[in-house]
Amino acid sequence: MREVAVAPELALLLDEVRRPEPRGVRDRSIWYQQKFKIGGGQRWSQSFTEASSRVLGWSTGAHGLHHHYAQRRLEELQQRGFVWDDALEIVSQELGRFRRDVTLTYLR
Repeated sequence: MREVAVAPELALLLDEVRRPEPRGVRDRSIWYQQKFKIGGGQRWSQSFTEASSRVLGWSTGAHGLHHHYAQRRLEELQQRGFVWDDALEIVSQELGRFRRDVTLTYLR
C-alpha cells in the first residue's frame, strides 16, 4: 500500500465513494483490491479513448496521456527549482511507479 497526498476537497469526495469492504477485481490478468466505487483499468482506458475521439476527433489514449503528464510535470517541477533527480522521483511516485527506470520510459 502507498499513501498519496490529495486536496481535502478530493478526500471528501473519495470518502463518498469508498466501498464498505474492498472487493477483488481482475483486469488484464491481474487481481486488484478495489476500495472505491470508481472506474479504472482496461474499461476506463477504453472509455477515455472513445470519449477523447468523440469530443476531440483524436486520441493518444490513456497511455499517451500518461506520457504527456510525465513530460509536462517533470518540466514544471524543474521550473519550480527541483533538480532533475528529485523531479524524476516526484513524477515517479505521482504515476504510481516506484522505479525510476520505468518512469524514464514515459519521458521518451
